[in-house]
Amino acid sequence: MSNAHESQNMELIGTSSETKKIAVGVILVALYAVLALIPMSGFIGAAGLSSILSFAICIAPLLGIILGPWRGFGFGFIAGIVATIVSLPFAGGGVYLIIPTTILGPAIAALFTGLTLKRTTMVSSISIPGPILTACYLIVVIVLYEIVDYQAWWFMSPYMLAVVVTLFFQIKKFEFNPAKSYLQLIPFTFVGAILDHSMMAMGSVYLLQIPATVFGSVIFPAMLVERTIATLFGALLGFVILKVFSSEITNLSNSEI
Repeated sequence: MSNAHESQNMELIGTSSETKKIAVGVILVALYAVLALIPMSGFIGAAGLSSILSFAICIAPLLGIILGPWRGFGFGFIAGIVATIVSLPFAGGGVYLIIPTTILGPAIAALFTGLTLKRTTMVSSISIPGPILTACYLIVVIVLYEIVDYQAWWFMSPYMLAVVVTLFFQIKKFEFNPAKSYLQLIPFTFVGAILDHSMMAMGSVYLLQIPATVFGSVIFPAMLVERTIATLFGALLGFVILKVFSSEITNLSNSEI
């Protein structure tokens, strides 16, 4: 595969109409906000169950997969703010106000998930290895967690798996292609679900200072269930969205700047 085909311009919506691209972003933000009102599980802090986690986490990776890292980051940031606002009357802002870093979750997930779509990404005429950059971010999160809560080191095992997956993307040239099977969405939605969780994890460690025993024995099994649901349901939603917008989808290698 040539460098021209390896690098991506990071957008699945292959149209010259900026309005259509913005419209897709608005639809995803609206979907994120609506799903933010539908509980998936509870957020468990040092004092026990204190808020809810919603199905919105399933949308976060799709912002990067469909819109690309840069536009996905922008709409992800908006999604986090909108979700916080709409949840105020129903859950007092929910986990977004308990752990403010969670507001950045969809933006971070969109940015780094988008970067994993291809082996290289062009940034100001410079080619950067997107999956490796994503792996480095995940490693930083792992280290920051382990420094404080190493007694429950296994809490980071899904993150370690995500690092392996992203490095596989880089080494084996595993690149997302919407023209092929939608089953390929699953590893990307998995990585995106973990990336979205990273902001919650960092806030839980450094803002709430939740003890390692709570992380290891209580939050860990709940996280496994949540992120599994987010991975599979996110892939299903991605399948539906890509089908709906199939007329606007082109191969990443042929997408515009």
